[in-house]
Amino acid sequence: MNAALDLSDLTRLNQAPLDHMTELGANLDVADEARRNAFCREVAAVGGVLKQTYQAAALLARRATNCEEAGQTWKTMSDYANHVMIVLSLLKDRYPGSGTAELYDLALDYKAAAEKRYQSNLEATLCQKTPLPEGLLPPLTSFV
Repeated sequence: MNAALDLSDLTRLNQAPLDHMTELGANLDVADEARRNAFCREVAAVGGVLKQTYQAAALLARRATNCEEAGQTWKTMSDYANHVMIVLSLLKDRYPGSGTAELYDLALDYKAAAEKRYQSNLEATLCQKTPLPEGLLPPLTSFV
């Protein structure tokens, strides 16, 4: 049994704050200060979860056994940041003063950074799998 968590597990666990923020945003009456404050707190909580997920992605990618595994970690992070952006795209125009626009921009930055790291690892994986052309290096000789 492998008891280790991966980034896919974390992104599934981190879905709950996104769902709660969406629910609060769907029923938000901007005249109700208590509900508006609760929504702003939930936006901040989602921001914290996004930052924590990115930090976890960085740690998992560093501990990956190969470039392909690290690349998959960054791809998952990119997908998660994109999901956060989709959720926020519905809320940021409706409630611009609640921190949603800033969180959308942060998610966009994390998505771009994760995508860049994914592409770098993908290129490294392809490079490792490409055989060297014959005659490029001198033949190895034994010193026995």
